[in-house]
Amino acid sequence: MSAVLGAGVAVLLAGALAWKWQLGVRRVVAAVALMAALVGLAVTQLVDGAWTTGMTVAGGTLAVAGAVLAQRFYRDPERRPPAGADLVLSPADGEVVYVRRSVAGALPVATKHGRDHRLDELVGTGLVGEEAVVVGVAMSFLDVHVNRAPVAGLVTARRHQSGSFLSLRRPEAVFQNERATTVISTGSLDVAVVQIASRLVRQVVGYVGEGDRVAAGDRIGAIRLGSQVDLVLPARPDVQVLVRPGDRVRAGESALARVDATALTGSGTDRTTDDAAGG
Repeated sequence: MSAVLGAGVAVLLAGALAWKWQLGVRRVVAAVALMAALVGLAVTQLVDGAWTTGMTVAGGTLAVAGAVLAQRFYRDPERRPPAGADLVLSPADGEVVYVRRSVAGALPVATKHGRDHRLDELVGTGLVGEEAVVVGVAMSFLDVHVNRAPVAGLVTARRHQSGSFLSLRRPEAVFQNERATTVISTGSLDVAVVQIASRLVRQVVGYVGEGDRVAAGDRIGAIRLGSQVDLVLPARPDVQVLVRPGDRVRAGESALARVDATALTGSGTDRTTDDAAGG
């Protein structure tokens, strides 16, 4: 009975954290329940005493669950970009949470009391002064947190803004959390990747800087813990968005948009990188 109580405590705590961190309560509860059963079998053979058994089962289950979560969070698998010079790839793993259109450079990631917010760091790039399409990808703790270049090209801007680290559940939080914006130009098309940190961390890691050239699918940075990544594209007749809210995407592999191939054959496509060669 003590082992069952310990397992129950572990499952309840894991379920509460899964809800708070948006990990998917059902799958987390099912996985932790299985871990608790296995840990319980081992503990009852090795430990005497009801109190000790219950505490050991609860602690052991949470420790195993934490190790599994850490392994999934820090993994960095190789990715092989799909063939096709006309594709704009997802910069992040996760779920598409919105596909929105901005007007004259305003970024409609969130609207509060009728007021649209802008990404001021895009001033001076080709994405300001014209309409744009914004695709938001939400990442959970279980997603790969390494972000990748959506297109091949030249990094023309890499700008970081500190924030107050509010919860991403609040509509205005994406403009107050720490974020970093990377603009990549193909020569005839500018796209921006906006990395938005969680309130739990204060670190957006960048792997590239202004003047670097990248291939589609190259690693360009990472965000720690639950995060969000926006892709900003010009709203042009030759840009066709391929995803909608609810779709699951993978960084460097899933196509978010298709563009007339001539727009993606600028100065950035004549190079290769070790990362691209490795997939």
